[in-house]
Amino acid sequence: MKRLLYFLLLALTFSCQNNSNKIGQNQVEKYQENYWRHLTYLIGIKNEVAKGEWKGFSKKDFFQPIIYYTFDGTFVVNPNNHILKITDHETVKPINGIEVIELSKIYTDTTNFNFNTSYSDTDSTAIFYQENVLFFQSFDLTKKLIGITDLQDWSIMVIHELFHGYQRIIPEFKDYYSQLEIPGGPDEFLAKYHHELDWYKESIHHENELLKAIWIQDAGLAENLKKYDSLRTIRIDRIKETYGVDIREVEDYEILIEGHARYFESLCKRYLADNNPDKSMLEEEDLKLISNMFQGYDVKKDRSLFDIYNDRYYYQLGYNISMILEKHLPDYRESIYVGEKNFNSYLEKLKAHKNRYE
Repeated sequence: MKRLLYFLLLALTFSCQNNSNKIGQNQVEKYQENYWRHLTYLIGIKNEVAKGEWKGFSKKDFFQPIIYYTFDGTFVVNPNNHILKITDHETVKPINGIEVIELSKIYTDTTNFNFNTSYSDTDSTAIFYQENVLFFQSFDLTKKLIGITDLQDWSIMVIHELFHGYQRIIPEFKDYYSQLEIPGGPDEFLAKYHHELDWYKESIHHENELLKAIWIQDAGLAENLKKYDSLRTIRIDRIKETYGVDIREVEDYEILIEGHARYFESLCKRYLADNNPDKSMLEEEDLKLISNMFQGYDVKKDRSLFDIYNDRYYYQLGYNISMILEKHLPDYRESIYVGEKNFNSYLEKLKAHKNRYE
Protein backbone atom coordinates (compact mmCIF):
# COMPACT_ATOMS: atom_id res chain seq x y z
CA MET A 1 0.00 0.00 0.00
CA LYS A 2 2.78 2.42 0.92
CA ARG A 3 4.56 1.52 -2.30
CA LEU A 4 1.39 2.27 -4.32
CA LEU A 5 0.95 5.59 -2.54
CA TYR A 6 4.51 6.52 -3.34
CA PHE A 7 4.04 5.91 -7.05
CA LEU A 8 0.75 7.84 -7.04
CA LEU A 9 2.43 10.84 -5.39
CA LEU A 10 5.34 10.62 -7.81
CA ALA A 11 2.98 10.55 -10.78
CA LEU A 12 0.98 13.50 -9.43
CA THR A 13 4.14 15.53 -8.85
CA PHE A 14 5.37 14.85 -12.37
CA SER A 15 1.95 15.77 -13.79
CA CYS A 16 1.88 19.11 -11.91
CA GLN A 17 5.41 19.96 -13.04
CA ASN A 18 4.53 19.07 -16.60
CA ASN A 19 1.38 21.23 -16.54
CA SER A 20 3.33 24.09 -14.98
CA ASN A 21 5.91 23.87 -17.74
CA LYS A 22 3.16 23.91 -20.36
CA ILE A 23 1.65 27.04 -18.84
CA GLY A 24 5.05 28.68 -18.82
CA GLN A 25 5.64 27.69 -22.43
CA ASN A 26 2.26 29.10 -23.44
CA GLN A 27 3.08 32.42 -21.78
CA VAL A 28 6.47 32.61 -23.50
CA GLU A 29 4.84 31.85 -26.85
CA LYS A 30 2.24 34.58 -26.27
CA TYR A 31 4.92 37.16 -25.53
CA GLN A 32 6.90 36.06 -28.54
CA GLU A 33 3.99 37.35 -30.62
CA ASN A 34 4.92 40.34 -32.72
CA TYR A 35 2.44 42.72 -31.08
CA TRP A 36 4.38 42.57 -27.81
CA ARG A 37 7.71 43.02 -29.57
CA HIS A 38 6.31 46.00 -31.45
CA LEU A 39 4.93 47.57 -28.30
CA THR A 40 8.27 47.16 -26.51
CA TYR A 41 10.02 48.74 -29.50
CA LEU A 42 7.85 51.85 -29.55
CA ILE A 43 8.13 52.33 -25.78
CA GLY A 44 11.88 52.46 -26.26
CA ILE A 45 11.49 55.20 -28.87
CA LYS A 46 9.04 57.10 -26.67
CA ASN A 47 11.35 57.04 -23.67
CA GLU A 48 14.49 58.00 -25.60
CA VAL A 49 12.79 61.00 -27.19
CA ALA A 50 11.20 62.04 -23.91
CA LYS A 51 14.48 61.87 -21.99
CA GLY A 52 15.90 64.54 -24.25
CA GLU A 53 12.80 66.60 -24.97
CA TRP A 54 10.08 66.10 -22.33
CA LYS A 55 11.53 64.38 -19.28
CA GLY A 56 8.28 63.88 -17.38
CA PHE A 57 7.00 61.69 -20.20
CA SER A 58 9.97 59.33 -19.77
CA LYS A 59 9.34 58.54 -16.11
CA LYS A 60 6.87 55.73 -16.83
CA ASP A 61 6.22 53.44 -19.78
CA PHE A 62 2.45 53.82 -19.30
CA PHE A 63 0.68 56.53 -17.33
CA GLN A 64 -2.83 55.14 -17.81
CA PRO A 65 -4.50 51.77 -18.41
CA ILE A 66 -4.08 50.71 -22.04
CA ILE A 67 -6.63 48.74 -24.05
CA TYR A 68 -4.58 46.96 -26.70
CA TYR A 69 -6.52 45.33 -29.56
CA THR A 70 -4.87 42.50 -31.52
CA PHE A 71 -6.01 39.73 -33.84
CA ASP A 72 -5.41 37.29 -30.95
CA GLY A 73 -7.60 39.15 -28.48
CA THR A 74 -7.82 42.33 -26.44
CA PHE A 75 -5.40 43.02 -23.61
CA VAL A 76 -5.18 45.60 -20.84
CA VAL A 77 -1.73 46.85 -19.94
CA ASN A 78 -1.50 48.53 -16.54
CA PRO A 79 -5.12 47.78 -15.50
CA ASN A 80 -6.59 49.68 -12.56
CA ASN A 81 -8.75 48.19 -9.80
CA HIS A 82 -11.97 49.21 -11.53
CA ILE A 83 -11.06 47.33 -14.72
CA LEU A 84 -10.00 44.28 -12.74
CA LYS A 85 -13.30 44.36 -10.86
CA ILE A 86 -15.78 44.75 -13.75
CA THR A 87 -14.20 42.59 -16.47
CA ASP A 88 -13.89 38.88 -17.12
CA HIS A 89 -10.20 38.42 -17.73
CA GLU A 90 -7.16 36.22 -17.43
CA THR A 91 -3.83 37.35 -16.05
CA VAL A 92 -0.94 36.88 -18.46
CA LYS A 93 2.78 37.56 -18.32
CA PRO A 94 3.73 41.18 -17.51
CA ILE A 95 5.44 43.41 -20.04
CA ASN A 96 8.49 45.26 -18.70
CA GLY A 97 7.28 44.41 -15.20
CA ILE A 98 3.86 45.97 -15.79
CA GLU A 99 0.69 43.95 -15.18
CA VAL A 100 -1.17 42.64 -18.23
CA ILE A 101 -4.56 40.92 -18.47
CA GLU A 102 -6.38 39.42 -21.42
CA LEU A 103 -10.05 40.35 -21.62
CA SER A 104 -12.82 37.92 -22.47
CA LYS A 105 -13.89 37.49 -26.09
CA ILE A 106 -16.73 40.03 -25.76
CA TYR A 107 -14.06 42.76 -25.91
CA THR A 108 -12.49 41.46 -29.13
CA ASP A 109 -12.72 43.99 -31.96
CA THR A 110 -10.91 43.49 -35.26
CA THR A 111 -13.25 45.57 -37.43
CA ASN A 112 -13.34 49.07 -35.92
CA PHE A 113 -10.51 51.61 -35.82
CA ASN A 114 -9.66 52.31 -32.17
CA PHE A 115 -7.09 55.00 -31.46
CA ASN A 116 -8.49 57.28 -28.78
CA THR A 117 -8.71 58.22 -25.12
CA SER A 118 -11.95 57.92 -23.13
CA TYR A 119 -13.12 59.10 -19.73
CA SER A 120 -16.40 59.15 -17.80
CA ASP A 121 -17.24 60.57 -14.41
CA THR A 122 -20.74 59.07 -14.39
CA ASP A 123 -20.86 55.63 -16.07
CA SER A 124 -19.57 53.11 -13.53
CA THR A 125 -20.04 50.25 -16.03
CA ALA A 126 -17.51 51.77 -18.44
CA ILE A 127 -13.92 50.61 -18.51
CA PHE A 128 -12.88 54.27 -18.48
CA TYR A 129 -14.83 55.22 -15.35
CA GLN A 130 -13.07 57.98 -13.37
CA GLU A 131 -9.75 57.40 -15.10
CA ASN A 132 -8.57 58.10 -18.61
CA VAL A 133 -8.06 54.90 -20.57
CA LEU A 134 -6.11 54.76 -23.82
CA PHE A 135 -7.24 52.60 -26.74
CA PHE A 136 -5.03 51.53 -29.64
CA GLN A 137 -4.40 48.58 -31.92
CA SER A 138 -1.52 46.32 -32.90
CA PHE A 139 0.48 47.07 -36.01
CA ASP A 140 -1.07 44.17 -37.94
CA LEU A 141 -4.61 45.20 -37.04
CA THR A 142 -3.93 48.85 -37.87
CA LYS A 143 -2.45 47.79 -41.19
CA LYS A 144 -5.61 45.88 -42.01
CA LEU A 145 -7.89 48.79 -41.11
CA ILE A 146 -6.07 51.82 -42.55
CA GLY A 147 -3.25 50.38 -44.66
CA ILE A 148 -0.26 51.55 -42.61
CA THR A 149 2.90 49.67 -43.64
CA ASP A 150 5.82 51.00 -41.58
CA LEU A 151 6.46 49.99 -37.97
CA GLN A 152 7.93 53.36 -37.01
CA ASP A 153 4.99 55.19 -38.55
CA TRP A 154 2.60 53.07 -36.45
CA SER A 155 4.78 53.59 -33.39
CA ILE A 156 4.34 57.36 -33.66
CA MET A 157 0.57 56.95 -33.88
CA VAL A 158 0.61 55.01 -30.62
CA ILE A 159 3.01 57.45 -28.97
CA HIS A 160 0.56 60.26 -29.78
CA GLU A 161 -2.04 58.44 -27.66
CA LEU A 162 0.49 57.70 -24.91
CA PHE A 163 1.31 61.41 -24.74
CA HIS A 164 -2.38 62.06 -24.05
CA GLY A 165 -2.04 59.70 -21.10
CA TYR A 166 0.85 61.75 -19.78
CA GLN A 167 -0.99 65.06 -20.27
CA ARG A 168 -4.10 63.88 -18.49
CA ILE A 169 -2.36 62.38 -15.46
CA ILE A 170 -0.82 65.71 -14.36
CA PRO A 171 -2.87 66.58 -11.23
CA GLU A 172 -3.18 70.32 -11.86
CA PHE A 173 -4.29 69.76 -15.45
CA LYS A 174 -6.69 66.98 -14.50
CA ASP A 175 -8.34 69.28 -11.93
CA TYR A 176 -8.91 71.72 -14.78
CA TYR A 177 -10.12 69.53 -17.65
CA SER A 178 -12.35 67.34 -15.46
CA GLN A 179 -14.51 70.44 -14.91
CA LEU A 180 -14.53 71.43 -18.59
CA GLU A 181 -17.74 70.62 -20.45
CA ILE A 182 -17.58 69.75 -24.16
CA PRO A 183 -21.17 68.93 -25.23
CA GLY A 184 -21.09 66.21 -27.89
CA GLY A 185 -17.30 66.12 -27.85
CA PRO A 186 -14.94 68.27 -29.96
CA ASP A 187 -16.24 66.98 -33.29
CA GLU A 188 -19.73 68.23 -32.47
CA PHE A 189 -18.71 71.30 -30.46
CA LEU A 190 -15.94 72.63 -32.76
CA ALA A 191 -15.32 70.65 -35.94
CA LYS A 192 -18.91 70.90 -37.17
CA TYR A 193 -18.49 74.66 -37.74
CA HIS A 194 -15.45 74.02 -39.90
CA HIS A 195 -17.42 71.41 -41.81
CA GLU A 196 -20.60 73.44 -42.29
CA LEU A 197 -19.54 77.11 -42.51
CA ASP A 198 -17.40 78.35 -45.40
CA TRP A 199 -16.51 81.63 -43.68
CA TYR A 200 -15.36 79.70 -40.60
CA LYS A 201 -13.20 77.39 -42.70
CA GLU A 202 -11.68 80.37 -44.54
CA SER A 203 -10.81 82.12 -41.27
CA ILE A 204 -9.18 78.98 -39.87
CA HIS A 205 -7.10 78.64 -43.03
CA HIS A 206 -5.79 82.21 -42.70
CA GLU A 207 -5.12 81.75 -38.97
CA ASN A 208 -3.09 78.63 -39.63
CA GLU A 209 -1.15 80.24 -42.46
CA LEU A 210 -0.14 83.10 -40.16
CA LEU A 211 1.10 80.67 -37.50
CA LYS A 212 3.09 78.35 -39.71
CA ALA A 213 4.71 81.28 -41.54
CA ILE A 214 6.33 82.34 -38.26
CA TRP A 215 8.37 79.19 -37.75
CA ILE A 216 8.70 77.97 -41.34
CA GLN A 217 9.34 81.23 -43.17
CA ASP A 218 10.59 83.44 -40.29
CA ALA A 219 7.68 85.84 -40.75
CA GLY A 220 7.25 88.63 -38.21
CA LEU A 221 6.53 87.05 -34.82
CA ALA A 222 4.57 89.77 -33.05
CA GLU A 223 2.87 91.00 -36.21
CA ASN A 224 1.59 87.58 -37.26
CA LEU A 225 0.52 86.63 -33.74
CA LYS A 226 -1.51 89.83 -33.48
CA LYS A 227 -3.19 89.13 -36.82
CA TYR A 228 -3.87 85.56 -35.75
CA ASP A 229 -5.41 86.68 -32.46
CA SER A 230 -7.56 89.28 -34.20
CA LEU A 231 -8.92 86.83 -36.80
CA ARG A 232 -9.57 84.19 -34.15
CA THR A 233 -11.42 86.62 -31.89
CA ILE A 234 -13.64 87.76 -34.77
CA ARG A 235 -14.45 84.13 -35.62
CA ILE A 236 -15.21 83.12 -32.03
CA ASP A 237 -17.34 86.24 -31.42
CA ARG A 238 -19.33 85.60 -34.61
CA ILE A 239 -20.14 82.05 -33.46
CA LYS A 240 -21.22 83.41 -30.08
CA GLU A 241 -23.45 86.07 -31.64
CA THR A 242 -25.00 83.67 -34.16
CA TYR A 243 -25.39 80.50 -32.12
CA GLY A 244 -25.15 81.69 -28.50
CA VAL A 245 -22.17 79.40 -27.85
CA ASP A 246 -18.76 80.48 -26.56
CA ILE A 247 -16.24 78.04 -28.00
CA ARG A 248 -13.06 79.81 -26.85
CA GLU A 249 -12.18 77.78 -23.76
CA VAL A 250 -12.87 74.41 -25.38
CA GLU A 251 -10.90 75.43 -28.45
CA ASP A 252 -8.02 76.54 -26.19
CA TYR A 253 -8.07 73.10 -24.58
CA GLU A 254 -8.16 71.15 -27.85
CA ILE A 255 -5.46 73.34 -29.39
CA LEU A 256 -3.20 72.45 -26.47
CA ILE A 257 -3.95 68.79 -25.95
CA GLU A 258 -4.10 67.70 -29.60
CA GLY A 259 -1.57 70.14 -30.97
CA HIS A 260 0.95 69.24 -28.32
CA ALA A 261 0.55 65.49 -28.88
CA ARG A 262 1.14 66.17 -32.56
CA TYR A 263 4.22 68.18 -31.58
CA PHE A 264 5.62 65.11 -29.80
CA GLU A 265 5.06 63.19 -33.04
CA SER A 266 7.34 65.74 -34.68
CA LEU A 267 9.99 65.20 -32.01
CA CYS A 268 9.85 61.45 -32.67
CA LYS A 269 10.25 61.90 -36.41
CA ARG A 270 13.24 64.18 -35.92
CA TYR A 271 14.78 61.68 -33.52
CA LEU A 272 14.31 58.79 -35.97
CA ALA A 273 15.93 60.83 -38.73
CA ASP A 274 19.19 60.99 -36.78
CA ASN A 275 19.15 57.95 -34.50
CA ASN A 276 18.86 54.18 -34.68
CA PRO A 277 16.65 53.05 -31.79
CA ASP A 278 17.16 49.72 -30.03
CA LYS A 279 15.86 46.83 -32.14
CA SER A 280 17.16 43.97 -30.00
CA MET A 281 13.61 42.86 -29.15
CA LEU A 282 12.62 42.55 -32.81
CA GLU A 283 12.78 39.48 -35.04
CA GLU A 284 13.81 39.41 -38.69
CA GLU A 285 10.19 39.63 -39.79
CA ASP A 286 9.77 42.83 -37.76
CA LEU A 287 12.89 44.49 -39.17
CA LYS A 288 11.40 44.19 -42.65
CA LEU A 289 8.61 46.51 -41.50
CA ILE A 290 11.04 49.38 -40.91
CA SER A 291 11.60 51.26 -44.17
CA ASN A 292 13.66 54.12 -42.69
CA MET A 293 10.97 56.45 -43.96
CA PHE A 294 12.21 59.29 -41.74
CA GLN A 295 15.75 59.30 -43.13
CA GLY A 296 16.42 62.86 -44.33
CA TYR A 297 13.26 64.07 -42.59
CA ASP A 298 12.68 67.85 -42.82
CA VAL A 299 10.17 69.13 -40.28
CA LYS A 300 9.50 72.21 -42.42
CA LYS A 301 8.26 70.03 -45.27
CA ASP A 302 5.95 67.76 -43.26
CA ARG A 303 2.57 69.05 -44.43
CA SER A 304 0.82 66.18 -42.68
CA LEU A 305 1.60 67.94 -39.40
CA PHE A 306 1.12 71.63 -40.15
CA ASP A 307 -1.47 71.82 -42.96
CA ILE A 308 -5.19 71.43 -42.30
CA TYR A 309 -6.72 68.50 -44.20
CA ASN A 310 -9.88 67.73 -42.22
CA ASP A 311 -12.33 69.40 -39.86
CA ARG A 312 -10.25 68.87 -36.70
CA TYR A 313 -8.36 72.09 -37.33
CA TYR A 314 -7.24 72.52 -33.71
CA TYR A 315 -4.58 69.81 -34.18
CA GLN A 316 -2.72 71.99 -36.68
CA LEU A 317 -3.25 75.28 -34.86
CA GLY A 318 -1.82 73.72 -31.71
CA TYR A 319 1.05 72.07 -33.54
CA ASN A 320 2.12 75.31 -35.21
CA ILE A 321 1.91 77.18 -31.91
CA SER A 322 4.08 74.47 -30.32
CA MET A 323 6.69 74.91 -33.04
CA ILE A 324 6.67 78.69 -32.48
CA LEU A 325 7.20 78.18 -28.76
CA GLU A 326 10.00 75.69 -29.36
CA LYS A 327 11.83 78.35 -31.33
CA HIS A 328 10.97 81.53 -29.45
CA LEU A 329 10.01 80.58 -25.88
CA PRO A 330 11.32 77.10 -25.00
CA ASP A 331 11.02 77.75 -21.26
CA TYR A 332 7.23 77.42 -21.54
CA ARG A 333 7.77 73.70 -20.88
CA GLU A 334 8.39 74.45 -17.21
CA SER A 335 4.87 75.77 -16.56
CA ILE A 336 2.56 74.24 -19.16
CA TYR A 337 -0.07 71.88 -17.66
CA VAL A 338 1.00 72.81 -14.13
CA GLY A 339 0.74 76.60 -14.05
CA GLU A 340 -0.86 77.26 -17.43
CA LYS A 341 -3.75 75.27 -18.92
CA ASN A 342 -3.48 76.64 -22.48
CA PHE A 343 -1.04 78.48 -24.75
CA ASN A 344 -2.58 81.93 -24.42
CA SER A 345 -0.26 83.53 -21.87
CA TYR A 346 2.81 82.48 -23.84
CA LEU A 347 1.45 84.02 -27.04
CA GLU A 348 0.65 87.22 -25.17
CA LYS A 349 4.21 87.28 -23.90
CA LEU A 350 5.61 86.90 -27.39
CA LYS A 351 3.36 89.65 -28.74
CA ALA A 352 4.39 92.04 -25.97
CA HIS A 353 8.15 91.58 -26.33
CA LYS A 354 8.74 91.98 -30.03
CA ASN A 355 12.40 92.96 -29.98
CA ARG A 356 13.44 90.32 -27.47
CA TYR A 357 11.98 87.30 -29.26
CA GLU A 358 12.46 88.24 -32.92
